[in-house]
Amino acid sequence: MGAVSGTGIWLLLCGAFLLSLGAAFSPLTAGVPESGISGITGIIRDIFSPQVGKAVVYTLQQALCSMIIALLVGLPAAFFVARKNIPGRRLLLSCAAVPLCVPPLLVALGYVMFFGMQGVANRIASAVTGTQTPVFTFLYSFWGIVLAQGFYNFPLVMKTCADAWERLPAAEHEAAVMLGAGRFRVFRTVTLVQLLPAVASSGMVVFLYCFFSFVIVLLFGGVGTRVLEVEIYQAARSALDFRQAASLALIETITAFCVVLGYGRLERYSAESRGVSCGDGLNRTPLCSFGEYAGAVIMGGIILVFFAGPFFTIIFSAFAERSTGYLVSDALWKLPVSLENITLLFSRTSFRTAFVNTICTAAGSAALAVVAAIWYACMVRMKDPLRRSILLRTVPLLPMAVSSVVLGFGMTLLVRRGTPLLLIIMQASLSWPFALRQISVHMDRIPLATGDAARLLSPSRLDSVFRIYIPLCRPGIISAFGFCFAVSCGDTTLPLVLALPRFETLALYTYKLAGSYRFHEACACGLVLAALTLPVCAFSVSHKKTGKSVAMTQGDACTGGNR
Repeated sequence: MGAVSGTGIWLLLCGAFLLSLGAAFSPLTAGVPESGISGITGIIRDIFSPQVGKAVVYTLQQALCSMIIALLVGLPAAFFVARKNIPGRRLLLSCAAVPLCVPPLLVALGYVMFFGMQGVANRIASAVTGTQTPVFTFLYSFWGIVLAQGFYNFPLVMKTCADAWERLPAAEHEAAVMLGAGRFRVFRTVTLVQLLPAVASSGMVVFLYCFFSFVIVLLFGGVGTRVLEVEIYQAARSALDFRQAASLALIETITAFCVVLGYGRLERYSAESRGVSCGDGLNRTPLCSFGEYAGAVIMGGIILVFFAGPFFTIIFSAFAERSTGYLVSDALWKLPVSLENITLLFSRTSFRTAFVNTICTAAGSAALAVVAAIWYACMVRMKDPLRRSILLRTVPLLPMAVSSVVLGFGMTLLVRRGTPLLLIIMQASLSWPFALRQISVHMDRIPLATGDAARLLSPSRLDSVFRIYIPLCRPGIISAFGFCFAVSCGDTTLPLVLALPRFETLALYTYKLAGSYRFHEACACGLVLAALTLPVCAFSVSHKKTGKSVAMTQGDACTGGNR
């Protein structure tokens, strides 16, 4: 019964994904059988039109620049986290959960409150310089989008590269030093080469996140600064030009799938190269030179201004009195504290309904995604334990190459009026591969001999799943549920695209408050949303770190699991 349920849920999610994706591309083929060659020529003309080309170029530019900023900030941060004992190291590492748990909507809201024309940064600059002209005017431009996305995602680069940096064997580093190489040459010829897989894979993840950016661009992008996601949304919802939306969706999906395939190859290469040496890694040392102290201070200042500042502004503004403008009245130390905004929100029936809708939707979406991920992970482990099947490795990559806007656009062509159940299914169809990654990490630690013995001693394969695989993967399952829950809570795109009648979530409620310039209430709603997602993610991450698989032997730790 359990196997049938898992298979049914996985097929349901895959079916909803494929049907929506096919429907999103279907307007391209409308009228082709009747018009023949001219219809095919029209499709090609639509796909390679100047408008599509402009959107593609702009999307690639902003995603690439955002990735570069994330790398420029993430790599130095990874150095200090992995190699140096600095104050606040654990706090900096905990920031790695922010891009996964905190929705982009809160980042956009924080940047508006901090770097907006009447934001904290401009008010402080006006108080210091005595001028009334805003000093920081970059927000509603290309660089506003790039800075917000780059600093929002730099913790992913930092965490991935720091983990790889701590595992680097010290033998090659020490040999290069003994041969007379300087510190920069050792870094350039030894350390950087060893870190390249981690740098490239983390950079590709950031590129994909920025490539699919929707809310940040929707709020910051002016005329002529629309990315593919926004162009698809505008073409489908405002202009009702479904053929143009399908052309944009096809180009976006093909481009993203190429990046995802490259990411998959890099991940496999990185996984195969892990644990090649079981020697001692590089030890962390205290800061010992003026350059290191200066670098740590500069890095900390940049992160404090461009990363922590917007988030703290949301917290302060949520508890500020509504009469104080954005945040600052006469001085920061005179900031009045009030629960007026939060009390006002909870007094509204619409907010309480959105709160309940968010919890129910997120719990249902996370449960479906985790069940599908468990079923697929167990199926792959039994059918292809050595991971040699290209097809089985490719299937989980497909949802990573399709955006919420494209999937939502396709579903609106199939079902004119969405429902909460449909929203749950669509969210789960996109998030189950991420749950699979969390679970697979623990399942790969189970020795093949353990699985073979369980199948020999169990009356059925399902018995070994419930007795061996699920108990040993429990930390990964809890972590997967937490992350899927947080992603669903912060999802603004699918509820916005599906346009469910009389149905709102906290993310959509926050977006509407910000769109109507009720920023204090939007910050309070965003704070409630963060308070709902961050504890769930923190619990799942801590459980994942403390949970130890009894199947993780010393030999597996040295050889990288089953490989």
